[in-house]
Amino acid sequence: MYDFVLRGRLLKDGKVIEGSVGVLDGKISRISLGELKGEEEIKIGRGNIILPGLIDVHVHLRDFKQRRKETVETGTMAALHGGITVVFDMPNTDPPVVDSETFRRRAELFARKSYADYALGFLMNGNCTEARRANADFYKIFMGASTGGIFSENFESDYSCSPGVVSVHAEDAEIISSNPERPPEAEVRAINRALNVAEKLKKPLNVCHVSTTGGIEAILRRNLPWVSFEVTPHHLFLTRRDYEGNPLLKVYPPLRDEEHRRALWENLSRVPIIASDHAPHTLEDKESGAAGIPGLETEVALLLDAVNRGMLELSDIVEKMHTNPIRTFGIRNKGFEVGRDADFTVVDLKREWKVKPEEFYTKAKWNPWEGRTLRGKVVMTILRGKIVMEEDEIVGKPEGVRINAGKGNP
Repeated sequence: MYDFVLRGRLLKDGKVIEGSVGVLDGKISRISLGELKGEEEIKIGRGNIILPGLIDVHVHLRDFKQRRKETVETGTMAALHGGITVVFDMPNTDPPVVDSETFRRRAELFARKSYADYALGFLMNGNCTEARRANADFYKIFMGASTGGIFSENFESDYSCSPGVVSVHAEDAEIISSNPERPPEAEVRAINRALNVAEKLKKPLNVCHVSTTGGIEAILRRNLPWVSFEVTPHHLFLTRRDYEGNPLLKVYPPLRDEEHRRALWENLSRVPIIASDHAPHTLEDKESGAAGIPGLETEVALLLDAVNRGMLELSDIVEKMHTNPIRTFGIRNKGFEVGRDADFTVVDLKREWKVKPEEFYTKAKWNPWEGRTLRGKVVMTILRGKIVMEEDEIVGKPEGVRINAGKGNP
């Protein structure tokens, strides 16, 4: 007898099958094509599909001195609402996570307030000794200034001494300082520099939010097995023309011309990871020029809508938001297999709904897709064998825990 049994249509190894998952102590105990018996049994309706729990490896949850923009509590509730079971917390907070004491405070905050499971980041800036003391789950390097203003003065040194997987914001500091518009060359030059060092050091590297033809082509051409990269939904679905019509869409790296967006889609089969770069700001801050787009509550739905339009497959979403994040960041307790955490994202591919940011959990009560009707919706989120979100309602208390990750698996 299992504690919990989930029954319905499962996406497993790229195929939709009818089956059951038996859960004991929050872990997957058995995956069966037959019916299993449990103390609690949930039958997922025929129109819905059970995906493995989706992971967002790039999320800004603010808090500390920026509680008015977002808190760990509101941001992780937003994650569950959007079908995300694990978030990777970016360390360019206020104060920034650049020392072991601030990292300890961040860890304590998450242990008390997080609704989703989480990985904790550490910001590199000539602080190798503190990085070793912190023992973070991943390390972030900015090659040029972004939100928070701190960037690495010596990328190779910081990357070399990072104790684990590095996520890099690749925009060239020199080009940014002379051209605040951040042209494509700012990204392309930084990515090529990062790849040169990665080829030399052979250390796990994840390039964040690639947005340009030159950037994605450089990474794919080098084809270094220990280098991964992300693209965001906003770079996949929006262009510079959208920004020109709506200045709230200011983001770093900026939205690009159609040719760059098209290049991301043409190479989508070779894109390892999709991540939101959820960057919440108040409307007042956005109107004052803050850069960033909130995305936790729309990213999966946008991709489901694209599945309905024939632009990608459901299995692509699982690959880029579950399988590859687990491999890239060496996550040892997640995955759709026996012995791993029983995390699931249940979706209704046919449900149509209108984007209403005033009903979202994030404090950023605006969204680029406000008023848009999307086809495809997350209807339930399950974390370690417990339903934590159902039909837009968060269920229970903040019980997120830190994941077991950090060494990478190139």
